Formats: sequence, C-alpha cells, structure tokens
Amino acid sequence: MNLDLTDQQRLVRDAAERFFAAECPADVVRAAGRDGFSADLWTKAVAAGFVAMRAPEAAGGADADLLEAALLCEQAGRRLAPIPLADGVAAARLLGEVGGDLASLNKEPLLLGAGAGRRIVAAVGGLAIVGPDSTFEPLASGEPLASGPAALDRHAAALAERDLLSAAWLVGAAQEAVAMAAAYAAQRRQFGKPIGAFQAVAHPLANAATDLDAGRLLVWRAIWATAARRGDAGASIAMARWWAATAARRAARTALRSFGGYGLSLESDIQLYFTAINRAALIDGDPDAALATVGDRLWAGAATVLPEARDPGIDFGFGAAAERFASEARRFFDAELTDELRATAHHSTDGHDPAFHRKLAAAGLAYPDWPRRWGGAERSPYEVSALARVFEEYRWTRVPIGITNMGARMVMQFGSSALQKEVLPGLAEGAALSCLGFSEPDSGSDIYAARTRAVRDGDDWIIDGQKMFTTGAHIADYVLLLARTDPSQPKHRGLTIFFVPLALPGVSIRPVHTLQDERTNISFYDQVRLPDRYRLGPVDGGMTVMAAAMAIEHGGEGYHVLQHSLLDAALRWARTPGEGGAAPIDDRAVRARIARVAAHVELADLLCRRATWATATGQASRATGPMAKLFATESYMADTADLMALAAPASLDPATPALVEIEEKHRQAIGQTIYGGTSEIHRTIIAEQALGLPRSG
Repeated sequence: MNLDLTDQQRLVRDAAERFFAAECPADVVRAAGRDGFSADLWTKAVAAGFVAMRAPEAAGGADADLLEAALLCEQAGRRLAPIPLADGVAAARLLGEVGGDLASLNKEPLLLGAGAGRRIVAAVGGLAIVGPDSTFEPLASGEPLASGPAALDRHAAALAERDLLSAAWLVGAAQEAVAMAAAYAAQRRQFGKPIGAFQAVAHPLANAATDLDAGRLLVWRAIWATAARRGDAGASIAMARWWAATAARRAARTALRSFGGYGLSLESDIQLYFTAINRAALIDGDPDAALATVGDRLWAGAATVLPEARDPGIDFGFGAAAERFASEARRFFDAELTDELRATAHHSTDGHDPAFHRKLAAAGLAYPDWPRRWGGAERSPYEVSALARVFEEYRWTRVPIGITNMGARMVMQFGSSALQKEVLPGLAEGAALSCLGFSEPDSGSDIYAARTRAVRDGDDWIIDGQKMFTTGAHIADYVLLLARTDPSQPKHRGLTIFFVPLALPGVSIRPVHTLQDERTNISFYDQVRLPDRYRLGPVDGGMTVMAAAMAIEHGGEGYHVLQHSLLDAALRWARTPGEGGAAPIDDRAVRARIARVAAHVELADLLCRRATWATATGQASRATGPMAKLFATESYMADTADLMALAAPASLDPATPALVEIEEKHRQAIGQTIYGGTSEIHRTIIAEQALGLPRSG
C-alpha cells in the first residue's frame, strides 16, 4: 500500500498551487461573476500547459497521468479558478485523440458536460462540436469531428475523466472553505473565548474535514482502479462524483455559517466559495442521480468506458503478504469452524469459545503482530487489517481479542520484566484474557474524572471503586484499570494505571445487558490489595499510558469491518425474489439506496486504509485514526437506519437471516459511536489536530 505522491506529481501540484495563488486572487473570482469565467485566466492556463496536459504528445500535449490532472484541478478548486478546467483537460485529451486541433482551445474552452459554451457531443454515428446556440459546427472539410463506435467510446471515457476531475476540483474548493472557516473560528472571540472552542462550531467543521479527506481518497482510489482496469472502477468514478458534490456542498454551508452574519456579506470571500461550490456540484443536475449509476454499474451490468490512465504510483491494496495471510486464515476457519461453533457465534463476548480461542492463538491468528519474544509473528499492520476482515467474513467475534490486545500492549510497553513474564505467555497462548476498566458510572466518556482510588500501603496498593462498561470482565483474567492515586492534583494528573488480576479478593462483577444484545459489566473493587508489580508506568503517570492505549482504541478498522457484513446482508436481502418473482434489487431506486451504503463502505474503508498505512509508515497524525473511526461508525449508524426503512415493515419482525442481521446491526450501530471514545470526542480531536482549532471547554 502506498499513498505517497511521486516527485513528478508533487511538482505538478506545487506548480499549480503557485500558479493559481498568483493568478487567481479573490478579485479575479469576483470579476468573473455568476457565469464563473475569466477569459484572461483561461489564456494563462492554456499558456502554462495545464489545459493540454493530458492530450497525447503527438497532438501537442504532455500526456500527463490522470492523478496529475486531479492534483491540478484540486489546486484550481482551492482558488475557485473561474475556468472550466475539468472539462477543458478532458476535452483536450479527447480532441487530441481524434485528431482535432488543440490550437482552437487557446482562445475559447471546449466543454464536455453542461454549461454555456462550445461542447463536444455524441451525435448519430460519431462526435460533433456544438456552439453556444446549440448548432453544429462543421469542420473545414464538412465532416463531423469523429465517426464510429471508437469515437463514441472515447467520448464516454472523456466524460468519466471529467467526472473525476470535477470531483477533485470540488474537494479542493471545499477544503479551502473549511480551512478559512477554521482560521476565522480560531481568531473570532465570543463570550471571552475563540468561537472555535465551542463544539457547536468545531464539530461540524470536523465532520466536513473528515468527509473531504475521504473524498480526496475516493478520487485517488477511482484513478488507481481505473489504471488497473478493475471491475469496480466505473462505480468508483460515479461514487467520487456523487460524494464530492454532496460533501462539498455540506462543507460550504458549514464554513459559511462559521462566519455568522459576516459570511453573508458580499465583501466576504467565504460566500464566493458557497456560490461556486454549489454551481460546480449542481451543474449536471441532482448529485444523487449518480447513486443510481453506481447501482447500475455494480449490480445491473451497466458497462463503463474508462479513461486512459497509467499506474499512478499510489496503491490501495494491502499487498501480497496480507493476501496470503488472509487466505491462510480462511483455510483455518474452513477447517476449524464447525457447525456447532457457528451455531454459538455472536458479535459480542457471548461468542467467545475458550477452546477455539486457544486454537486461534496457536495458529498465529489471535495476536499476529505481537513481538516474537511474546508469541507473536510481528505481522504488518496490513496483514492485521486483512485478518480482521476475514474474522468478519466468518462472523466470528474479535471483541475478546481486541480488548486483550490493548491490555497486553500496555504491559509490553510499561510493565516490569517480572510482570511481562508473569502475564504475557498466558495471554499469547489464549489461556487468559484481559478487559478494560476506564469508564465509571458518574463520569461516562470523561474517563479522567475517575474516582476509583488506589492508596499506597507498603509494597501494595489498596483499590476501592467501581468501573462501568468493563466488557468481557466475566470471562477475563485481568483488567487494565485507571485509578486516582493523588486526589490533590488536577483531574488529568494524579492518575495511575494497573493491570489487576480479577481473581483477587474484593473484586466482584455484575452483568449489564444492553440494547445491542450483548453483555457488558459493572465491576466493583472493595479494598482490593494489589502488589505494586502490577503497576504500569510511573506513579501518577497514567496519562502517558492512557495516551498509548487511546492510540490503539481510536482507530476505525475494528468498527469498519461491520460495514462490509452490513452491505453483504443488504445485498442478500435485495437479491431474494419476492412473491411475484421480482427481487428488490431489480428496482433501480432500491439499487440507488444500497449504492449509498456501498459508497459509505468504500469511503470508510479508504479512511481506515489510510490510518493503517500511516501507522505502517510512521506518518500517522492524531487525527487519522479518529477520522476513520468517526466516519465508519456514524455512516454505519445512518446506513443501518436507512436499510431498516428500505426493507420495512419486514425489517421490524425479520423472518430471513439477512433481515435478522440488518435489524441486529441497527441496534448495535449506536453503541459503535460510543465505544472507543464517543463521536463527540473524536470530533474534538479532529478539530484540534487537523484544523488547528483551540481546545474546547
């Protein structure tokens, strides 16, 4: 997997950034008016070689790769460049391919889609140029621009290219609008604070930043798929166009509102973004129409003619090693997952089978990325992500593995050598499990408001208190416990982390059953005497340990895998014929609804893959994991609700396995937005780390 641009791609991006910064200040956008065209800027863009960059070299172009053109259009979008660049680049390539005269572009653009101006259109038997008055413009020879099926295919490919480049333009424009709003919110003060410190301002901007990062990744993914001639490339192109238009319009509204009344003034620049983004997003009609195209291309056999694209260098695959590991895991499940085990499978800790868990550990499938000295195989993050998807394919719970992994990792990083030797072998072999003891009944997500006390008594600690949502405590051997060791210090200080054996006297566990059809627990600690060797990190140094633990918990991969099985269930339901013999998926409107789910799955997948790549390459920021988790869980919750409505009323009292699964996931989905830090916590992190907004509170 690789998301780094090549040197050449960076050169194109940086050159475009400098060009549009110099040649397209806000007054150029204003002067262009609502029509959004600057003849002077067009002439300069042609002279810079931008318009013909994708045209064949034989026709006078540069034959640049598709990703370079997308990077160019993104930078043009950032400055709201009032020229039809996406159309122009795609049309220039088409013109060069069919032997047209690129010199004709020097003075006047040539369009492919809607809009006032000269356009290349598909006519009977070939291609023609239509003038602004909708009359055909014959060439000097009196012949059409190009004839035959090949010409029509090239036109279809050019339209697909234009869709991708338009999506890149919209992402760039909307990201700049959000950046402007964030800068304003960091400076504008109200009630004695910067308005960016208020969640009502910061959180919508965090949503927009996340949506747009996902949008850029989807454009890149569509280009990668196009270059590889993947079967889903056409659907990815339509998804990218739909999502860019949808997310950019939403971001533009959010950005404008962040300025309050000032943003409505025609003197403000942000209103220019609102107008230009809406125009670019809606020029072809309702963006949601693209969802029907996605559905047709994925499930109705609609063909797509793809634009030419060379290998862009980026790669969204997990790699050959991950594929081999996933295949190895499938062979294990096929051999070991008996019908009896399948009958007991459950998404929660209720699905834990001790004997099968030990088999998973022995096969290297429980903790494959652990250091070899502690029983792991030091598998890469890509292999671990691929493995997680296999677990979900077979619907086998990873909850006990996930929470045990966090406790074990903290022991590896912060525990003494004696503690490591005591507890890690049993965890690695699958003979023991751990759970998490962070939240408390009165503190909820504010885990640092912990009241559970740990008081030093010689070489021991005496622990008193209670923890809420200690999922898995009833089957676990240890709990990773956050306790207050110095109540005189501020809330975020005076905390210490312990790895507490749950068999100690004074520990008791009571079940808490939830809407999601799962058991969690409330655990009580009454004068629990704990030897100091179970302490992790320094006394009162719990924040350092918690930061390391949260870096694990704030990723989205563990939540995102549920979206794949949701889409699978939706398609199983939709492909089942009804009483009249027709299946729901035969209805184009139903395909469009499920296509929205598929697009959300793709977008979440891309954010999760980016987080995995960033971890593997050491390029992770504090926002990459939270963005993945936020988008995955929020879209999952929305999609389960939408599928429930789509299949209603049968989904209310489901009688088929597919609808049973959708209904179960609908109840589970809300919890996913709470576990591992609520969506509000993740929005706060994104606002601060990705947008530079001040701390809330």
